Amino acid sequence: MKLRLQSGGRRPVFRLMLGRKGSQIAEAAIVMPILILTAMLLLRLFTFYLEILSSGINEHMTALEAWDSYRGAGFRSYTAEREVGIIRGGLLHMNLTKDIHTHSYMINEDVLVRAGDAVD
Repeated sequence: MKLRLQSGGRRPVFRLMLGRKGSQIAEAAIVMPILILTAMLLLRLFTFYLEILSSGINEHMTALEAWDSYRGAGFRSYTAEREVGIIRGGLLHMNLTKDIHTHSYMINEDVLVRAGDAVD
């Protein structure tokens, strides 16, 4: 299907660059790389924060396992540290790292119950 213009000439329906002389292409050549790099950087940061979340969950599970297997004295402190980093490259010229510190107190409930029974 052809579209008739007022001048009487025949032109295709999709006239993207009619009378623009490449200005849209020049604008797209400037804007599109910036948009693509921004989207890629956001994806990279998103995966970095997911790695932080995953490492935090793993450290929490490790602390819970240590707490469940603790059979020593009444109280004990559990500490662990882990560093999560993103690989440097591309536009990223600095090292992004996050230190994850886990600190909890382990309680041997058996010892506390027996001590409570001995006091009574």
